[in-house]
Amino acid sequence: MNDDVLVLSFVLLVLTIWGWIAFRRWLYRSPDVKAPVAAGRVKPDDITELLTDHGYEVTHGKHKVSAVVHVDDKTLGSSLFVDYFAKRDGRVYVVKVARSRKPIDLTVGSSVRERLLPYALLYDDTAGVLYVDAKSRQVHQIRFELEL
Repeated sequence: MNDDVLVLSFVLLVLTIWGWIAFRRWLYRSPDVKAPVAAGRVKPDDITELLTDHGYEVTHGKHKVSAVVHVDDKTLGSSLFVDYFAKRDGRVYVVKVARSRKPIDLTVGSSVRERLLPYALLYDDTAGVLYVDAKSRQVHQIRFELEL
């Protein structure tokens, strides 16, 4: 076999393998989901004022995230609702407001995890979740560290 054909075959084999690996990485990578924090006018209310008093800038108001859930052969619809997005020191936070009908016990890790972890994982660029209790005028900053 000619040396030129051998070298060309080797180069084509390497390029094919490299292309296949790059394609599979692209195919299976998770999408970058950015929090919608475009600077906009958020209507002032008790919560936005409380966040401002605690040093946060509210950047975006209510946001609905729709989800489709497949259970066996059934398709179900569901939604997550983010109350606000806030920023401080260049970090973006998802804001959830405490509801009297669904209180979260902040002294129990499993309660916090079950209710707020989905919001912490929803966007790639958020630093955590702010849990705002308007009744007690407290803002709790919640971050999760996962060991995979």
